[in-house]
Amino acid sequence: MEPFGSDYLRWINRDQSLTKEDLQQEIIKKQDAALAYFFANEFGYRSYLMQQVILEKQNAKYAFFFAQNVPNADIKVLQKIVIISNKMEYITNFACFIPKANYKLLEKIVLQSEQCQYLIKLIKHCPKVDFEKCKPIILQSKKPSYLFELANHLDNPTEIATIEDLIIASGSLTYIRLFAEKIKQANVEKLEQAVLASDNTEEIKKFATRVKTSKMKKFLLMG
Repeated sequence: MEPFGSDYLRWINRDQSLTKEDLQQEIIKKQDAALAYFFANEFGYRSYLMQQVILEKQNAKYAFFFAQNVPNADIKVLQKIVIISNKMEYITNFACFIPKANYKLLEKIVLQSEQCQYLIKLIKHCPKVDFEKCKPIILQSKKPSYLFELANHLDNPTEIATIEDLIIASGSLTYIRLFAEKIKQANVEKLEQAVLASDNTEEIKKFATRVKTSKMKKFLLMG
């Protein structure tokens, strides 16, 4: 049911006695963007009328889903609604998952937002992403979750070492362990020392158990 929640419940619990024509007219009368999308997606009947409801309501969420799932959707006008909304979630989704979107325009907006969670999404899902423009913004955030995701897409040893140092400096034992576990060029010994220095017995055990090249197996006997 996600990401539609209660909107989808309203759709499946609609008045089933209505004909398609009557249901469509009721949706238009109520200017219900959610039901306009579900109607077009399920019936494909005069979908342009349902698209018009979404445009008039300027609903970014259903503009995105309409563009993604309804044949013959007007990608250009739906994209405009998403941009006007300034809702970065749907701007990013449009860039990532709508093949006919104006990717460069959408990417520029996401970059200007400097919101790392959406830059990471571009990196993960868009082969056309301008990686070099995303990288410094993510590095500047110093947030271990974003740094770890960035490292997954790097192969330069110097850049990986820089991110490794930032993650150690963050003090996040979870991401120190994940870095050692998942990043091939990680300096496991250096990361291991950072975990040992924390004196956190539980995290030391996790590191020893989950990082194959860890030298701390003896700590499994503790506690």
